[in-house]
Amino acid sequence: MKKSLLTLVLCSFAFGLGFGINNIAFSDVQASKVAYVNVGKLLASSKSIKAAEDARAKQTQDMLKWYDTASADIAKQQSAAGKQALIKKYEAQLTAKKKSIKDAYAKKINEVDTQLDNAIKTKAKAMGYDLVFRSDALLFGGTDITSSILPLVK
Repeated sequence: MKKSLLTLVLCSFAFGLGFGINNIAFSDVQASKVAYVNVGKLLASSKSIKAAEDARAKQTQDMLKWYDTASADIAKQQSAAGKQALIKKYEAQLTAKKKSIKDAYAKKINEVDTQLDNAIKTKAKAMGYDLVFRSDALLFGGTDITSSILPLVK
């Protein structure tokens, strides 16, 4: 009987100790500060994005002019074998031009993305936010810090 009582007391003490430590651990948790950013608005105000889109539009217009010249050159060719050779040549050049335009635009977008990420991280940390979400990914809550980041966007 004494052993059962002693076991019961020790188990109760161990349970109480564990419960108390658990309460202490949970009572130290602090709420996170949450913010959100309208990335579309930031991208729309980016001069680098506008410049990249303008450059891509100009390159596309140049490519269309080149295509008209290539089509005229192919039409001038008299032999079928000559036309096929020119078509292959111009198709390879067209593929290279498309890839060049795509790669240049992607490179610029990646640069802007990196710059935007760094601006958001820096400003959010300076303002004391623990979490920052895209505005379209957040259902409710948080503070909009888009206007604070707009001046940092190039």
